[in-house]
Amino acid sequence: MSLIYNIFFLIGMNKKVKLYVKNNYFKSFNSDNIIIRLVCLLFILAALIICLYLLYRAISNALYMYRLKTDFYKLRELGLNVKNYNILYLEEFKKKHIMNFSKLKNTKHIEFKNKNAIGMITDKYVVLDFDTKKGIENADFLIEKIPKDTVCEKTPNGYHYYFENDTGKPVYTYIQLVINDIKYSIDVLGVDNLVITSPTNVNGKDYYWINSIYTHKAAKLSENTWILDLLKNQKPFHRKFNNVNLSLNIKNAFIIIDDLNIENNIRFTLGMMKEYSRKIKLLNGVIYVYDDNFYFLTRGSFSKYKNKKTLIEKLKNIITELKPSCIVDLSIIYSNYLKSENIFQITSAVIHNDFKNYKNDREFPNYIETIDTYKKTKYIIKDTITITNYDTTKAITNATTTTTTTDAMQNTFGNHSINKILTGNESIYIAILLSNYFNIQCITLGVILSNSDDPEEYSKSLNQASHKIINTIFLLF
Repeated sequence: MSLIYNIFFLIGMNKKVKLYVKNNYFKSFNSDNIIIRLVCLLFILAALIICLYLLYRAISNALYMYRLKTDFYKLRELGLNVKNYNILYLEEFKKKHIMNFSKLKNTKHIEFKNKNAIGMITDKYVVLDFDTKKGIENADFLIEKIPKDTVCEKTPNGYHYYFENDTGKPVYTYIQLVINDIKYSIDVLGVDNLVITSPTNVNGKDYYWINSIYTHKAAKLSENTWILDLLKNQKPFHRKFNNVNLSLNIKNAFIIIDDLNIENNIRFTLGMMKEYSRKIKLLNGVIYVYDDNFYFLTRGSFSKYKNKKTLIEKLKNIITELKPSCIVDLSIIYSNYLKSENIFQITSAVIHNDFKNYKNDREFPNYIETIDTYKKTKYIIKDTITITNYDTTKAITNATTTTTTTDAMQNTFGNHSINKILTGNESIYIAILLSNYFNIQCITLGVILSNSDDPEEYSKSLNQASHKIINTIFLLF
């Protein structure tokens, strides 16, 4: 970069300085070797291209933020509850993720915060969200019923149609409506929902107005009662997790969630209830205190943390400080013999040879079993799990030919079940280990993930599995 810096400032130098720079920085150009001169020229050209690209990116980002800021305040002037926030696109889940949704929803700031997205809380509107999703039927036939002049927005995968809720009654959020026993890729976004608006760009794809909210009026919901008819016999989105409320009957439980998909869903679920009363940073994750329970969202830190002895010591210290009544682990499990979405309780774990950091330390046992199970129920089966850190989906698909996992499972299930594959998260092993060390009651719950080679189906199965395990924990306690 110093070379480029000098090139751009040559024009402003006097003759002596120019001569000095030329003699010291551009000796290679005076070489008789054509190849050396050509290499230097290519280097400078490449550096100029990089500088121009970075300049282009900086200008593009500045213009994008200016557009966001302009529209943010224009929407504010319309009296809308607009939010400015950061939005992530999780490639592994093919979905958008808004950090700290509950905190964002309740914040009252009215200034633009230079975040990368804007959206509005749907307290005045009901929004029909049409999407195109693989494996789910499109609901395009409903578009014919929508007034042509209502506020409408193009999204990366479909459309947003806005309706003014003038009925005096709240309309909740409904995901993937079922019409005539067929599930369609249409959502109804109601109260307490955040709708992304133009000119937000997510993963290179724009939101933009077709019928702008600045020039058009949203159609009245009272004049489009067919929308309310669609919602009859449908379940609102927040009721997916529990039919009554989101309060646990247990208190002072230390709940470990070491799976990113479960984390994203439980963060939203708890956010629907109320703000956390306390936050504790631990390892790469955060412990949120809700209703006197400790939810440890690890951000996958167990598998990423290389020094296992230090990891265990930090967990021991926090358990000593919090003094929980029990330890709970929620995990997604891979199996070749249990049905998908099956919930079961794990009472023991076998640590696989892949975990060298455990195996090389005599403090960590190969095989651990819970001293006491916190809750027994006839709906849950007990089982033993092997903790591995390699591609479990491939191990399941090739169950009859994968020798490493089969050998590991031989001691677990016995000769009669030699080909049974049951693998899970490292957090299961750690939860049982901590339970035994502190002599604290423990329950580790796992949900079976259905295996699929289709990335879209796999992502969908992950989401369903995380909903299932969250629903189970709230129903059991």
